[in-house]
Amino acid sequence: MAFDLHRWSRQSVALNTGEVTAAATDYNGPALFTYESESDNAAAVEAANYFAGAVYDLAVGDLIFANASDSFTARRVLALDRSAGTITTEGVGLNDSIATANIQDNAVTLAKMAHGTDGNLITYDAAGAPAYVATGTVGQVLTSGGAGAVPTFQTLAVDLTSEVSGLLPVANGGTGVGTLTDGGILLGSGTGAITPMAVLGDAEFVIGDGATDPGAAVLSGDVTCTNAGVVTIANDAVSSAKLAEDTIQTATVTISTAELLALATTPKTLVAAPGADKVIEFLGATLVLNYNSIAYTESSDNMVVKFEDASGVAVSDVIEMTGFIDQTADTLTFAVPVKDPIVAATGCVNKALVMDNNNANFAAGNSPVDVHVAYKVITAGL
Repeated sequence: MAFDLHRWSRQSVALNTGEVTAAATDYNGPALFTYESESDNAAAVEAANYFAGAVYDLAVGDLIFANASDSFTARRVLALDRSAGTITTEGVGLNDSIATANIQDNAVTLAKMAHGTDGNLITYDAAGAPAYVATGTVGQVLTSGGAGAVPTFQTLAVDLTSEVSGLLPVANGGTGVGTLTDGGILLGSGTGAITPMAVLGDAEFVIGDGATDPGAAVLSGDVTCTNAGVVTIANDAVSSAKLAEDTIQTATVTISTAELLALATTPKTLVAAPGADKVIEFLGATLVLNYNSIAYTESSDNMVVKFEDASGVAVSDVIEMTGFIDQTADTLTFAVPVKDPIVAATGCVNKALVMDNNNANFAAGNSPVDVHVAYKVITAGL
C-alpha cells in the first residue's frame, strides 16, 4: 500500500497510483494532503471531505490525512504504521506535552535541560519526582538521609567507636596499637606503631641521647631529686667554675717536684687568662708542702704570684721559703695580696696568674707543693 504526500492544485489524485482522475470513490487507503496557496484551500478541503469526512479550514502548510475509518484532523502530529497501512493521531497537539513513549531514547541533550543552581545535584524525592540536592560547602560529602529522603551535603563526622574497625595506623592518624601501657610514656616510631615506655620508677625521669629512643634515669651523685621534684645539691659540690665571675673563686694547682726545681726558669700557671676585658683579682693563696723524703735547699729563693710570666707585675707579697720549702715534714704557708700593685692595663687585662721563683732554682728535694688560690674575675670595661 502506498502513502502519498500530494500538493493539491484543484485536481483529484488517485491515491493508489498517482494518476489524475475525475473521481476516486473506491479509495480505501491512507493519504496525506497539503496545499501551496490559499487559492488551493477549497480544493484540498473538498478532496479530504470526499474521502473521509469533515475537515476544518486549513492554513498554508497544514497537513490532513485520511483512511477508511478516521476523519481528517488539522494541526496534529501524525504517526505512520507501515505494517497496518495507517496514519493515526497517536501523537499530540503542538501546544500540548509529548508523551514519554514518543521521546526517543538518549535524545534529550544537556542543552535542552532547564537551568539550575551551580553545584546542585538532581535526585528524586519520596514521590518519585525530580528534586535538587542543594550545593554543599568545601570539604562536605554527600550523605544519604535514608529511603524517601533527599540526600544532603554534610560535614564528615566519623564515630570511631562504631564506624572504624581494626587498628588505625599512624599514617591515618592512629597509634597502630590496640593497647597502651598504663602510665607509660608514648614514643614515636616514624610510620610504625607508637611504642609505649615502661612505667617510670620512683624519681626517674626521661633522658635522651640525641640518636635513639630516650630512656629512664635517676639523678645521682652531687645532685639528687625526689618524686616530688625536690632537688638537693650535695655539700661541697659546687665548684668555683660554676660561680659567677665576680664571686670569689678558688683553684687548686699542684706544682710537681720537677716544676719546683725549674720554677725560676719556668713559672707555673695558677689561673688561666680570663678573656677579653677581664682581669683576675688575686685574693690570697695557701701553699701546702706535701713532704716526701728529701728536703729542698734554697738561699733567698722565694716564691711570688705574678701576672703572665717572670717579668710580670707581682700581685702577692714575697712568699718566704725559708722554714717552708726546706722542711722535712708536711708544712703550710700563706700568701697575701701585695699592697697597691699598680700595673698598666696591657700588663693585667686578660693575663694569667703564675707562681714564680724570684731568684734561683731550688736544689735537691722531691716533694710537691699544692697551691690553693682564691681570686675574682673583674670586667675592666675598657
